[in-house]
Amino acid sequence: MPFLADYHTHTLFSPDAEQDGFQELFASAEKSGLSELCVTDHCDMGDDRVFPAEERRRLFDEARAGCNGKTKVLLGIELGDPLYNLARADAVTAGYDFILGSLHMMRGETDFYWLEYTSEEHCRRILGQYLSELREMAEWGGFDVLGHIDYPLRQMKKSGYQVALLPQYEEEVREIFTIFAQKGLGIEVNLRAEPVLDGILPLFKECGGEVITVGSDAHCAADVGRGILTGIEMVRVSGFEYIAAFDKRKVRYEKI
Repeated sequence: MPFLADYHTHTLFSPDAEQDGFQELFASAEKSGLSELCVTDHCDMGDDRVFPAEERRRLFDEARAGCNGKTKVLLGIELGDPLYNLARADAVTAGYDFILGSLHMMRGETDFYWLEYTSEEHCRRILGQYLSELREMAEWGGFDVLGHIDYPLRQMKKSGYQVALLPQYEEEVREIFTIFAQKGLGIEVNLRAEPVLDGILPLFKECGGEVITVGSDAHCAADVGRGILTGIEMVRVSGFEYIAAFDKRKVRYEKI
């Protein structure tokens, strides 16, 4: 049996997700034949809402106790926009199996999803700032894997702008990936929408990166595990022999 792991999923504790709870996600993971499932609800540092960590952990533990053990289930968070409050970000990450770090919006801006993209030049200015903040995140390093590095590219594509990180920003991306490799940080293949990853995975490998996870970014139970085999194949053809898995934030490598 191949090792199939989905390391990016959401329950009703994420404000943009459906109302599915842990039990529904666990059942869907088992039905999909997943080896492991990590639940990574949004915990956004740019959001003033209180993250219900204790209630969430209690319900996770209750749901896990009712599992039959076919799929190993892990509790993580998607730590959004940590640069808004690094002290708080450091404080909220304790006790999880996995921390997925994401940059959904730059400081002083709204989410990339809601931004209005007016020209290709405008898109490129945004990408320059985005990479600058990603470097700050890398230097901080308080997460395990960077979520959807291509997130702003997807939103720009919806607005009709076919921009890319490579080759124009290769120097900046290379510097970020080199920091990742030095710190043992990883990147993910995110399959919620069509990935915009041309050349990204081979460059990560070239920079010494080893840690890659695959995630459906499911926002409902029905999408858990969706596209995981495709994501693993993307990793394999980029020259990697393993994907990463975690337990108490300790990485291990599974053959693909």
